[in-house]
Order: sequence, then C-alpha cells, then structure tokens
Amino acid sequence: MKNTIILLSLVAIGFVSCKNNTTETTALDENRFEKLKNLQWMLGTWTKEVDTIFSQETWSRENDSTFTGYSFVEHDGKVVFAETMALELKGNNLELTVASAKTKEKKPVTFRMINSEKGHFTFENKSHDFPQRIIYTNPAKDSLHAWIEGTENGEPKKIDFYFAKH
Repeated sequence: MKNTIILLSLVAIGFVSCKNNTTETTALDENRFEKLKNLQWMLGTWTKEVDTIFSQETWSRENDSTFTGYSFVEHDGKVVFAETMALELKGNNLELTVASAKTKEKKPVTFRMINSEKGHFTFENKSHDFPQRIIYTNPAKDSLHAWIEGTENGEPKKIDFYFAKH
C-alpha cells in the first residue's frame, strides 16, 4: 500500500511538472511568434513610380514562421533589379534572407533582427560588404519606408526606399 501511494504521488508530480513545462514552452513559442506577428503590416503589395522607374515589393505569409517577399525595379519597362526575400523565425531569432533573383552566382545573405523598437525593425549582418543593416518602418497607414545602410569603401552610405500600399 505504501509503495502504491509513493508511486501515485510520483505520477501526480510528473503530471504537474509536465503541465508547468508545457505552459512555459507555449509562452516562449508565443513570444517567438510575436516577432513575426509585429511585421504583419508588411504583407501585401507595395509600389512606387517616378517617371520611367517602377518599383514593387510584395510580401506573403507562407506559414506561422515565414513570410516571403519579391522585389523588383523596372526602368522603361525592363527589369533592372530583382531579389527574393524571406523573413523566418529560426529558434528565437527572426532572420531576413535576401537573394538576387537575376544573378545566380551571388549567394543569399542573411541578416538577423537586432532591434524592433519604436516601429523600426533593424536587421544586421556586420560581415556583409554592403549593406550591413536593413531597416523597415511603417511611418503611416499604407506606407512603407525601408532603407539599407552601412559602410562601403570606408564611407557611410544609406539608400532609402519609399512605397505605398497597392
């Protein structure tokens, strides 16, 4: 009888322990997914047209942990730049991977989110030549402002991209 009580007590402790661990894991998962959820505003098509230059960036949700994007620039109707992008949760990190869609010899480059304060989502890869940082913001409804920055040939450099929701 005494052994039965001890065994039942151990089983009960095991269930309580597992339940508490599951709650902690669920909370961690929710926090992890929150990083990507905060960027849901990016989903959709964003465009900009100035004279003969047309730019477009489109983001789609692949699943709970991945958004994919495609960006291109046309000049006089001819695509002069194109890239694919993926925002992916990997462990507790949110990573932005960018790959040229036209140049196969260039390898994809991954930037890790280092900051998400005040609506600025900063991704960084210090070992990349240029850019070292990619920043996305949503300064107004239906507006996307992104920029790339870093140093090139020892000089600071920044390039802005402004889009409106299409």
